[in-house]
Amino acid sequence: MRIVITGAESSGKSTIAEHLGRQFNLPYALEYARCYLEENGPDYDLELLIRLSGLHLDYQQTEVDPVAPMGIFDTDMINYKIWAEEVFGYCPGQIIEGVEKESSHVYLLCMPDLPWEPDLLRENPDDREMLYQRHLSEIKRLNRPYAIVEGVGQQRLANAEVAVERLMAEQAAKA
Repeated sequence: MRIVITGAESSGKSTIAEHLGRQFNLPYALEYARCYLEENGPDYDLELLIRLSGLHLDYQQTEVDPVAPMGIFDTDMINYKIWAEEVFGYCPGQIIEGVEKESSHVYLLCMPDLPWEPDLLRENPDDREMLYQRHLSEIKRLNRPYAIVEGVGQQRLANAEVAVERLMAEQAAKA
């Protein structure tokens, strides 16, 4: 099972992913595109986005052993799908195929209820609610298990912990 932390920009995904990895002693993978763009500059085109999506998958497998029973991912291919559709107006087939293959993922969807924190990579301060709804719609379309995380500070982290415990119990009951 892969627990994916997802949602709009500036919704606490990276903080939650790192916290849950430590709290549950699970391997976790950060958002590869953010790491890459921080190192190489914020400019990108569709070709680079496609390449980043593939590198993201490789990075996840490096950070979280594919045979490990559980791991935490800071975003997944749903994020790349929505990103491509919003910026370029469509999503390339290889990203769509990646979304469909991630069937073992369960989601913590972060509400955009934190204050916007600008940085060089964030692009959508006024679209966070819409992007949250896009993520929610995609997760529901794929019929994947999810929980919504809201709140601020330590309460948000505690809410994420409770959500993970619930998702783990639900998945164990299905096994």
